[in-house]
Amino acid sequence: MSGPTPDPQPRCEATHPDDASPCEGPRDAVTVLDRHGATAKACVHHGARLYASLISPRVRPGSAPEAAIEVYNRAQTTPAFAWHDRRLPKEER
Repeated sequence: MSGPTPDPQPRCEATHPDDASPCEGPRDAVTVLDRHGATAKACVHHGARLYASLISPRVRPGSAPEAAIEVYNRAQTTPAFAWHDRRLPKEER
């Protein structure tokens, strides 16, 4: 007899609704800020994706040591809105 299946781990606040990629590490590894001061707690993966998609973003340390540096470095080689598959025509995304 099997019991109820637990809900999957929620994803971090920085995950875009259209981004199907999983979080990497703690969901509060960093905090990403936009130019207006709005914040989102983020894993390293989604923090880098969000950072790369914002104008004048900032990243603050969170629960994971060195994660803010990792987010910044990854964002330098991450395209803006990386969750869009640019190989597919827009109507198929």
